[in-house]
Amino acid sequence: MASGLDPLQNPALAGLLEPGETVTWSAQPRPYVYILRGLPAIAYGITWSVLGAFWYHGAMLAPWDGWWKLVPILSVPFILAGLSFFLAPIRLGAQARRTWYVVTDRRVFIAELPAHHPPKVRVFSPHELAPPLAVKRLDGLHNLILTHRAQEQWPHLYPRIEDAFFGLTETEPASEAIGKLPHAA
Repeated sequence: MASGLDPLQNPALAGLLEPGETVTWSAQPRPYVYILRGLPAIAYGITWSVLGAFWYHGAMLAPWDGWWKLVPILSVPFILAGLSFFLAPIRLGAQARRTWYVVTDRRVFIAELPAHHPPKVRVFSPHELAPPLAVKRLDGLHNLILTHRAQEQWPHLYPRIEDAFFGLTETEPASEAIGKLPHAA
């Protein structure tokens, strides 16, 4: 296995394996790689929060009578949406800590294991699994692009988190494990 962590020590992850299925490679993403993906959301967060605060301030200056006094409260959803966007990188970093990239002798999947919710598993079907494409990042880590759709869009769009293994120190062991699958392209 690529990482020093044994995925089978986690009962939730061990429960995702089918009887007789063995893990040939596993790793967890670096949290900062996910955090970097969420940084553009901060600009949206600031925009929405400032818009909501401006609305609230302007509405408080107006001489409202009756139920119109509730108009300033209508800015609260904008402020909350801004905070939500602003906190997106932190949520993505926490998601990375709960995420496992796993290649078994039968399949490839990405498992997110939330503490108080059922696991979220993204299993790659044989028709969408492409030969893995390793892309070196500027920080020295690698992304391993797994799907045909993400590889076709690579020059124009950054693949979604569900389409690749992000933030790996090396991709060769994962590529070799994927290549040994019976249905690998």
